[in-house]
Amino acid sequence: MDNPDNIMEGFQLDSKLFYEAIINSTDDYIYIINMKTNTALVTPNMQRDFELPGRIVNGLVDVWGKLIHERDKERYYNSIERMLQGETNEHNVEYQVKNRKGEYIWILCRGILQRDESGAPLMFAGVVTELGNKGKIDYISGLFTHRECEKKIGGLFEKGLSESCGIMLLGLDDFIRINDLNSHAFGDAVLRQFAQGVQQLLPPEACIYRFDGDEFAVVYPDTTPAKLESLYEEIYSYCNHPQRLDEVTYFCTVSAGAALLGKDSDNYPGIIRCASSALEASKKRGKNVLTFYSPELMQGKIRALEMTNQLQLSVMEGMKNFRLVYQPFVYSGSLKIAGAEALLRWSCEPFGEVSPVEFIPLLESSGLIVPVGKWVLDQAAMTCREWSGVQDDFVMNINVSYLQMLDEEFIPMVEQTLSKYKVDPKHIVLELTESYFVTNMGALRETFRRLRDCNIKIAMDDFGTGYSSLGMLAQSPADIVKIDRLFITDIAEMENAFNRNFIGSVIKLCHSVGIAVCVEGVERTEELDAVCDMEADCIQGFYISRPIPEELFRDKYLTGH
Repeated sequence: MDNPDNIMEGFQLDSKLFYEAIINSTDDYIYIINMKTNTALVTPNMQRDFELPGRIVNGLVDVWGKLIHERDKERYYNSIERMLQGETNEHNVEYQVKNRKGEYIWILCRGILQRDESGAPLMFAGVVTELGNKGKIDYISGLFTHRECEKKIGGLFEKGLSESCGIMLLGLDDFIRINDLNSHAFGDAVLRQFAQGVQQLLPPEACIYRFDGDEFAVVYPDTTPAKLESLYEEIYSYCNHPQRLDEVTYFCTVSAGAALLGKDSDNYPGIIRCASSALEASKKRGKNVLTFYSPELMQGKIRALEMTNQLQLSVMEGMKNFRLVYQPFVYSGSLKIAGAEALLRWSCEPFGEVSPVEFIPLLESSGLIVPVGKWVLDQAAMTCREWSGVQDDFVMNINVSYLQMLDEEFIPMVEQTLSKYKVDPKHIVLELTESYFVTNMGALRETFRRLRDCNIKIAMDDFGTGYSSLGMLAQSPADIVKIDRLFITDIAEMENAFNRNFIGSVIKLCHSVGIAVCVEGVERTEELDAVCDMEADCIQGFYISRPIPEELFRDKYLTGH
């Protein structure tokens, strides 16, 4: 049997050829350090991917250490120190290191320290392996996968350390829009940018994992609900402004659901279900918020499933239980009726009258918004034909979902509907919420252009509640901006100077670029007077009227009864 100690003596091989063969046969990074001179030789891919000063690097241990994530540096240097102190000759550590793109990637660094006859360090050589190539890392985000999350949480349960640990499930809001309106490659880049950005916000003891789709999980040992809430506030602040990637501006908020290990569940599948239920609740609350798990959330999930089933039945049965109501808006100068906004309502046993805030997200998530939206447009157009015949300048505002606008049949459907009822397009305004203008401006621009070619006006609804700036109005395709009730409350009070100045600035800027302004949510005389003084074009709100049935609207505003 060959002696491993002298097996190389009879094996003649050119050292340069041997080294070249090794580095050209692997994607790993290889390093060799002369411990006497503290000089290292690294492979070309290692120099390139981490922008090292050269193939020959003086003081590689410290040069490399500067690239390691702060939370991992102690573990890295402890391993090096144990070798130098003679406690071990092996280095085997997983940690995150910054590559030339400025992204932190997970790697496994292994090495062996050779010593001279006196025991002094002579040579240190090893291999750096990117864990993404080993299936432990999600290659898109650069994070550990959900399997590693399961191992982490399982280990905490086994060691009895779960009582003070929390998990926060993060879900990017409306991420499908980014994929649909740009490309899946761009969407992948957004996921990576989000993962890298959030990773910088985590405390040293917390770790983030990539789950399926647009979901991520943060495992936070030794935490409290207050700490979880504080961490979410940091993530919220990071996400709530426009991001830029490959010369494209996008906006993507994040919802979160949190659960506490031990308290909410004592096993991995259970704690994930709890956090998932809390995340779903955040989405239903309007998104961009954090919800902590409670047993009542499971009841809410069952309610949503049952309600979605009833919505499907309503659609299948010819839009049964759906109806439209109409809220008037008036000219600010004369308070004469200018038009109406058609609003969808739905009631069904055993739920009774259900708020649009609850059932419209279910229509969108189930795909039912397209057929329901088509029915809304048909009914509103039919009503508009009659009312515009009574008042020549009457306008019908109709809400549309971005999912409808993504449908390639949307524009032809609008044209066919107006032709069917012989409605002049000047009587129709389509409303889309402000957030969709900001996040989808580029992709929806062609749809907006085609609508304008049809002489159909476009309104930006809920302005001020989202993420836009006054400057973006100059580039907006909107013909009308509707300022949200948020800025109307107590506008007449002296302490609300900001709201008055904000609305005044919006109105002036909009008028300067040919955009009309409607102020929503006016409920009191003082609010009406303040808005009229600012020269808004139209006013809408409970002061004028609540949404009312078609017959009542006709009798009250159009026939003079």
